Amino acid sequence: MSNYNYEIKIDSNCNKFGYIRGNIDNYAWFALVHKEAVENGINPEDLSKGVGRITRLCLYKDHSDFLGNPHMPSLSVKRYIFANYHRDWSVLNRNYYDMVKELITYLERRYSLRLVK
Repeated sequence: MSNYNYEIKIDSNCNKFGYIRGNIDNYAWFALVHKEAVENGINPEDLSKGVGRITRLCLYKDHSDFLGNPHMPSLSVKRYIFANYHRDWSVLNRNYYDMVKELITYLERRYSLRLVK
């Protein structure tokens, strides 16, 4: 495998196909990864809608602020979404294109491995 430019981590309880989540550098992500490539997945070559294992992907960062007075504090959570794919791209920030491409390549490689007994 080639070297990756970003530090990609998968949550420890997400080892099989299906809903996968993790972190890439300081950003969080979740994805729906299928066992086989499907028609409405993300094409890993050019990130277009096509044939791929990933049919849902979201790259985001949560930001929380404490508001209000000290006696009655409140918490405000904002989610900044940098990439969102659900059968097609609704958000794909070009500044994060390389990060998203590397994440998709990593997931495609990781979940295409087959164990032989």
